[in-house]
Amino acid sequence: MKEKYTSNFLIGLLVGALVAAALWYWQKSTAADEGALALLDRLAAAERRQPDVARTAPVVESDDLQQVKGIGPVFDGRLRQAGIDSIAQLAALSVEQVAELLDIGTNRANNLLTEAAQIG
Repeated sequence: MKEKYTSNFLIGLLVGALVAAALWYWQKSTAADEGALALLDRLAAAERRQPDVARTAPVVESDDLQQVKGIGPVFDGRLRQAGIDSIAQLAALSVEQVAELLDIGTNRANNLLTEAAQIG
């Protein structure tokens, strides 16, 4: 008789654990969905608050800085991050400024400026 109660207990424990796991997973997945929806709502609200850039900022033509010999994708990215979008802007910088922006030596920076001046 004792074995019957033991097996019933183990079956009940197993069913209870499965129900608890199913409830935990359902709660976890719905909480993630709600969090994602809240994030999307905040993103939409932030986009509504931002001014239209096309109306506030003048359109500036940008050059392909990689036309300058010695400037590849990495240097192009660093210059654009610093606000240098044209070869003329690059040529107007000093050797020290270019060396600091691109983290290179002054000789190499001088070579880049010479190339930029020839193109621009």
